[in-house]
Amino acid sequence: MKALNILVVDDAQFIRDLIKRAVRAQFPDAHVDEASDGLKAQAKMKSGTYHVLLCDWEMPNMSGLELLQWMRSEERYEKVPFLMITSRSEKSHIVKAVEAGVNDYIGKPFNNEQLGTKLARMIYKFYQIRPMQTARQAQQQDNASLLTGGASSAPKQPAQASESTNILAASSASSQLMGQAAKPSKKPANRTIALAQVRTSDGQDLRCIVKDINLNEMLLVVKREQGVPSLFDQVVVDIVSKEEDIVARVNCFVCAVTSPDKRIDGEMFNLQVRYDDKDPEKLASLSKFVAKVR
Repeated sequence: MKALNILVVDDAQFIRDLIKRAVRAQFPDAHVDEASDGLKAQAKMKSGTYHVLLCDWEMPNMSGLELLQWMRSEERYEKVPFLMITSRSEKSHIVKAVEAGVNDYIGKPFNNEQLGTKLARMIYKFYQIRPMQTARQAQQQDNASLLTGGASSAPKQPAQASESTNILAASSASSQLMGQAAKPSKKPANRTIALAQVRTSDGQDLRCIVKDINLNEMLLVVKREQGVPSLFDQVVVDIVSKEEDIVARVNCFVCAVTSPDKRIDGEMFNLQVRYDDKDPEKLASLSKFVAKVR
């Protein structure tokens, strides 16, 4: 085999970009293609050949499960490894995927290390090809780049607790931010800072955009059709920057739900969440991100 052909299928562009980045970090020689739904993926697979599929479950036109069922009926793709990416963690859905012939699955939200570990294990099992670097090394490299702003590639020294402390409080830039955390951003209010995904305590996954953020809380805009969380509901927020770096998975709680256009039946709503997380690494990367965007 000269090179792996890997197909990434998801209806969200930023998710596809994140997955492609994780794949290329470990398998830089692989050819990585993408499709936004099952039908488009099916068309690509009929005209080309792919050795691995990483596919979302819920998509328009043709779901990931339907694509998997079609693959297992085709002699050419009957044994091609298929990694299902899904927010549907119910046992009944997992059973359906296993019965259809899925090789592995990963739940949303996820980070590059989790995805990379599963991908590397699956590719080695089927093709005996090892990654150029481990998933943990790739994730650590991403984290280091994020925390340093990409300014230095020098290896880290042991005992990094002081670095996180500096980012949060000791450095002059972060100290200024800590003092100004509650102040509104000077940048235009209608900008989109980042994309995000919110997981609620009852298992909902809400895709949204970050409209404003500081070191205490963030303001998100969400489509009403996805569901409206309750006040004080505990949520987990994954932030994805425009540079496609997962900034942090932050534990929060809902402190306000408002209508941006003052309509009770509006299509969108504002979701204000406040951080409820004491992890210094998460807060350090969040602090760096806030410093970059404000």
